[in-house]
Amino acid sequence: MKILAVNGSPKGNQGNTECILHPFLEGAREAGAQTKTIYLKDKKINHCLGCFSCWSATPGLCIHKDDMPELLQMIVQSDILVYASPLYVFSVTGLMKDFMDRRLPLFTPAIKDYNTRYFHNVRNEGMSAKRTVLISNCGFPGNYNFAGLVETFKIMTGGNLTAAILSTQGGLLKNKKLLDLLTPFFDTVKKSGKEIVEYGYIKAETQAILDKEILDPKMYQQEVNAFWESLKV
Repeated sequence: MKILAVNGSPKGNQGNTECILHPFLEGAREAGAQTKTIYLKDKKINHCLGCFSCWSATPGLCIHKDDMPELLQMIVQSDILVYASPLYVFSVTGLMKDFMDRRLPLFTPAIKDYNTRYFHNVRNEGMSAKRTVLISNCGFPGNYNFAGLVETFKIMTGGNLTAAILSTQGGLLKNKKLLDLLTPFFDTVKKSGKEIVEYGYIKAETQAILDKEILDPKMYQQEVNAFWESLKV
């Protein structure tokens, strides 16, 4: 089984998103999967121009000469695609959005009826069976902050989003003073990577641990506000 992870954080492997992605992939490898991570900050990916040349003049090929053709090939060859992005204005980062937009050559302009849900037809039928995992973190307490992001991926996958690991209070993920609280979370993230490979989903009891807040929301609010107040000149 091949897993392609796409990290859309501008901070790459130094960001909070990587704190979640790394143990997830570690667990997946322990279960026998092959993993590869792409850091979008290190890639040249131009904005989609909406010219539809990849559907008409040069079917399957974009007019841009950048790193995206290589990444599209990696997508096709993977069994599981992991989108890892911090939450930016209740969605993905600009880096990730460009990557998502530029997947257009993988589809055709033909509209297909998938059980009364209408989407563009895939150019490669293997795309239909591909599993998708979403990983994200945000600086707020409250899982409701991810509602728009999750809905985007549910629609994009035709209602077949395999799993979502959504960490609130993301600013705490590198706090060494909270290791007693964070270690069980990271261990569970690693376990979820194993379960995705072994079972094709994250077990309900595992998901319940992943969805828990690290700190009491009021306490987190006070800590964050005190931090930003301390930075005022």
